[in-house]
Amino acid sequence: MATTPITEVTPAMLTLEAMRLGVVPHTALDAYTVGRDAEIELIEADLDAVGTRGGALRAFLGGYGTGKTHLLELIGQHALRRGFMVAHVVLDPEETAPSHPKRVYRELVRSLEYPDRAGTERSLVPLFERALGSEAVREAFLLDGSTRARETLDEGAHLYLTPALRYYEALVQAELDEHERDYGLSLLFDWLEGHPTISNGEIDDVLRRMVGRKGRIYSMKDYRPWARIYGYLLSGLSALARLAGYEGLVVLVDEAEFYSLLSSENRDYARVLFKALAWASVGGEDGLLPFGREELDLGGMGILQDLPPQYRPAELEGGAGLYTVFAMTPNEQGLEALGEAVPAQATAELGAFEMGDYRALVERVFDHYGRARPEDEIDERVVGALGQVVSGLLGSGYVENPRQAMKFIVEFLDLTVFRPESMKQVVGDLRSMYA
Repeated sequence: MATTPITEVTPAMLTLEAMRLGVVPHTALDAYTVGRDAEIELIEADLDAVGTRGGALRAFLGGYGTGKTHLLELIGQHALRRGFMVAHVVLDPEETAPSHPKRVYRELVRSLEYPDRAGTERSLVPLFERALGSEAVREAFLLDGSTRARETLDEGAHLYLTPALRYYEALVQAELDEHERDYGLSLLFDWLEGHPTISNGEIDDVLRRMVGRKGRIYSMKDYRPWARIYGYLLSGLSALARLAGYEGLVVLVDEAEFYSLLSSENRDYARVLFKALAWASVGGEDGLLPFGREELDLGGMGILQDLPPQYRPAELEGGAGLYTVFAMTPNEQGLEALGEAVPAQATAELGAFEMGDYRALVERVFDHYGRARPEDEIDERVVGALGQVVSGLLGSGYVENPRQAMKFIVEFLDLTVFRPESMKQVVGDLRSMYA
């Protein structure tokens, strides 16, 4: 086995430790993805559709350990390489309950990744910095228009993002001391990103005193019926990203099966969130969605009641550029809820691994083990023997999915390194389990 440069060892060892748990680190996804060619083809077609049709929608279903989270992370990497911004949320019944759309929105914004800013802060600040240099943004979001909300809304402005962009520009350009400017920017982004802060009325007053009136700061409540409003916000952010030069926004929603753990009332609101995300992504004009616009009419008073479920400025042909992907472990209640939001033709089951996929996994993990532990020589004939053992364990049901297989492969190689004298007996014992 070839010697590995010392600079490769530490990251390789970190990846190996993750594999020991049955997962692959974010940085090594492509290298250790096997058996997902069909899903990757779907993903690439969906990303193409964002460019041609202005949005896309997808749901992936798969049992425990089949690699749903892995696939979502892979989608994120492909999207970033193609120039999309990416946001990711893992649903749970408390912190990011799908019945509470603001909590889901806040986590999505907190997770934002940019294709041109790897490793930088995850917030809306980089998007706003880039947007202010775009004449297309200035025109579409009416940054030089009236500060009267109703008037600008009717002309195509965004109820939240237009005043936010105006205030951001004014705060950056105004002659303020550093502390005052930072305070104003902190208030602005804490509000827009959904973080706990003072009331929107107080923020409105503070910003107005600093730089003059640039529009009204509207409320962003943690109310369960507000899914349509947060879908409007996400599609607005996606439109802003497209006009600023990105390809759009990809929203990844993991663990959608947690829907089934909610109370009956909260399940009803979670259903509305799934529908709001679907409509914000593809709209309703082509009849693709299995529900009507009237199902999203909950939430808000006054002008908020009039907000559409999808923001689409005239300057963007087709749509806002939002691609939403759900991942769910199938269960009866969850499938019913997701099926009400995502059409059958946009739903795909993760294909079962073929035996050849598992053999490919053995080879890739073996190669990586050698890079992680270059000081330990392992006979390459182990690959063939290990492939046979994994095949046998799969056939007998002792190994059921890729996660279990990866963990087993690493543990087997550990025994080869640390207990070589035991391997003959270990292999014999394993073969007796499926002989």
